[in-house]
Amino acid sequence: MPNEGNRATYRYTADEQREIDVLRRRYAVDAPEYDLAALQKIDREVTRQATIKAVAVGVIGTLVFGGGLSMVIEFHLMAPGIVTGCCGIAVMAAMPAFYERLLKRERQKAAPRVAELLKRAEKRE
Repeated sequence: MPNEGNRATYRYTADEQREIDVLRRRYAVDAPEYDLAALQKIDREVTRQATIKAVAVGVIGTLVFGGGLSMVIEFHLMAPGIVTGCCGIAVMAAMPAFYERLLKRERQKAAPRVAELLKRAEKRE
């Protein structure tokens, strides 16, 4: 840390510099959020919401399937158990399409926020 006049210079490794940047952003009072970071945050929120809803419906489908299986094995209710199990299988089989539909709907909800961020980024350039 050589001292030139009244100036001090510091040298940090790349890892230390990244940590300093993280801490600086974490404790900055009114630091503007970077557009890329804001877009990534919105994308994570959209994906997380769709995933949570899809997993919840998938768990319900699995429980329905398990209920149908239990009806057949434990209670010897063959026809209602098979119908119930098939309903659970149908819900589980529909999960990929259901997730994509949820994701599309969540993205449509978030589209105005993304458009606003992109508009602000274009104005700065």
